[in-house]
Amino acid sequence: MTNAGRQDNLKAKKKAKLEKFWKTRGREGGAERIQTGIKGFDEMLEGGIPKGRSLLIIGSTGTGKTVFINEFIYRGITKFDENGVFVTFEERPEDIIKNVKNFGWDYDPFIKQNKLTFVDSSPSKEMTKEISPDYDLSPLVTRIKHAVKKIKAKRVVIDSLGSLFLKFSNKGAVREVFYLLADELKGMGVTTLITSEKIYGYDIPRYDVEEYVSDAVVDLNTEIGQNKMIRTIIVRKIRGVGYRSGKVEFEITNDGVEVYPKIPIDVGVAKTEFKVRKKFGISGLDEALGGGIPRGHMLLVAGNTGTGKTTLGMHFLINGFDSGENCVWVALEEPIPQVKKTVLEHGWDFEKYEQQGRLRFVAVSVIDISPDKLLYQILDAVNDIGAGRVVFDSVSSLESATMDKNKVREFLVQLSGFFKTLGVTCIMNYLTAESFSAVKGQLLGSLSATEMRLSSVTDGIIILRFVERGQRVDKLMNIIKMRGSEHSKDILRFEVDRGGFKLCEKFKE
Repeated sequence: MTNAGRQDNLKAKKKAKLEKFWKTRGREGGAERIQTGIKGFDEMLEGGIPKGRSLLIIGSTGTGKTVFINEFIYRGITKFDENGVFVTFEERPEDIIKNVKNFGWDYDPFIKQNKLTFVDSSPSKEMTKEISPDYDLSPLVTRIKHAVKKIKAKRVVIDSLGSLFLKFSNKGAVREVFYLLADELKGMGVTTLITSEKIYGYDIPRYDVEEYVSDAVVDLNTEIGQNKMIRTIIVRKIRGVGYRSGKVEFEITNDGVEVYPKIPIDVGVAKTEFKVRKKFGISGLDEALGGGIPRGHMLLVAGNTGTGKTTLGMHFLINGFDSGENCVWVALEEPIPQVKKTVLEHGWDFEKYEQQGRLRFVAVSVIDISPDKLLYQILDAVNDIGAGRVVFDSVSSLESATMDKNKVREFLVQLSGFFKTLGVTCIMNYLTAESFSAVKGQLLGSLSATEMRLSSVTDGIIILRFVERGQRVDKLMNIIKMRGSEHSKDILRFEVDRGGFKLCEKFKE
């Protein structure tokens, strides 16, 4: 089987596993769901939107409401063969068709094939006056019904109710009109996404009535980061079904919307295996670790700049390649080209393994870093190539970015849980503050794994340090912890040269 074939199989298994997970969350005889096709959003909804229901998307200007509903329509047609009706109260259909082409979505063929149709209620000179409370919506409902029947639509989107509601003089009229519209759509058996404006800085729709009538409410928000706009999504309610609550980040990319929900971890499944050891291939070190790192463990390698943390990680991946495993390198410090050049200096070639599809790099900017997005990038890289080993260089870069220590720990708990369910072994580098031993006889200096709040997350800890001896500086290693496994308690001297990491004799003062 080709590498592309293997990746397709892995992706198919991942999708099947997610769908199986969603089904276990639902109750027998419960609401049937339809998938939106929006990346990550169906995972957040634990399977999709209840079929035949209405979902209200609220948000202030520029939060991404219109992109959401357009992708719902586009993915419905292209992925699920479900035709769609677009009811617009704001933009003209020709403007919508033009705008979505920026995402590579071409509506023209769908319109010709009767897979998509527009109900145009965009503003006109005749529609500028305020509507009386007893305004009859039946002509509009009739048009929508006709459009649904004509193309046998399963999906309807309405953008936006705000433009319609502006014409009503009181909330009572707004609520009555919205209830009528939602009830008629439910009667048609279509699944509907409706957008509505939200007052900036508040968590309620502009008219404070829409959410009481809708079956589900999704809230989109934006905040200004250091280098970009940070977008978040919250599912506020879905009647009768489960979903993942809490604030989740999302992005609008060239391909549409990408949502990064928290990854569900099955704590009942852990493929940690103490009999299977992952080696570094360094003489003396594997023996000191009791034969290597148990499969599925997370090992923290802590040390100051220049102690050899990155080189140790390179050894770990090279031994993985030699053992027939695929690997992932997460780079938050050095640029990927620099990592490749450094590897070449030691006589290894990461470029070769990358071209063979056995090595995947994950590189992100630490400015405005999204922990949820990073988690999904790592997850996708591991799943895409079936990686068995990961090097994370380095965890301390997360703390120096926009994530506090609590968020870093939460991120690592999720990452650890994910790795253990797959039996992936991970090396995490951590930059310490102290370069040399604090005082004579205190070789570990001021480093405290408990203070780093990572000791309970990691399965093993190795500390690399400098120590002054006369007119020279030596490098020392100490294995502090290796959960469930015997290991050396000695302080070991080591060297890093062109040949890589070399373990020497026990340290003697």
